[in-house]
Amino acid sequence: MYALLTLIAGACQSAMASLNGMLTDYLGMFGMSFVVHFIGGLLLILYMKTVVHEKLRITGMPWYLYSAGFFGIFLVVSSSFCINAVGASFTTCISVTGQLAISAVIDHFGWFGVPKIPFSKKRIPCFILILAGLIIINLS
Repeated sequence: MYALLTLIAGACQSAMASLNGMLTDYLGMFGMSFVVHFIGGLLLILYMKTVVHEKLRITGMPWYLYSAGFFGIFLVVSSSFCINAVGASFTTCISVTGQLAISAVIDHFGWFGVPKIPFSKKRIPCFILILAGLIIINLS
């Protein structure tokens, strides 16, 4: 179930970046980012009020957790900018490479509360195959 949801999320991320790239042509980079986050916020509040009946809480957590908002905005703006310049496939491949690298570091050290999964030499062939695939896609 988690793998399917993650696969769908990845597909949504690529579709979102492509649409955001188009939206940038109309609104500019920061206008696009504002509209995307504003509409997303409104839809989330509507969902919380009508479906799950939760109150929005944005206090009482460590200060550094608010940096997730920075990462979200950076992801939207940078991927939208890059997709207009180099295309969806190349942008996604490079993005996956970055995700692969930092996720291995996060797992190894157990950062951000994830289970600590030390990097083992057994994973190296898998990483090499994934990176080779990304390189082949980008060169074709």
